[in-house]
Amino acid sequence: MKEYIYIQYLKNICSHLGVDSSDLFVKSKEAGVVDARQLLYFLCYNNSNMTLTEISAYTNNQGFYEDQANISRSIESFGKKLEADKDLQVIIDKIKRVEV
Repeated sequence: MKEYIYIQYLKNICSHLGVDSSDLFVKSKEAGVVDARQLLYFLCYNNSNMTLTEISAYTNNQGFYEDQANISRSIESFGKKLEADKDLQVIIDKIKRVEV
């Protein structure tokens, strides 16, 4: 069930932010791609109670090998962005809706 939620978050993020999922899972430092990837990890960890191990496994299934330490740093980094820019919460509220 958690993998389904991961995939739904991924689809919602790509749709709302105009990022292609294939771009999301390549080593890129482009701000839009990094932000989208961090948002995915943030939502999975904070809204769906996924463990870092689970997020890493689902990301690895996408062909993007991300270790738990990098995922943890991404979640922390996105949390700081959210604190600095409260408008991000509006985007998060739209994206986090998952149809079950």
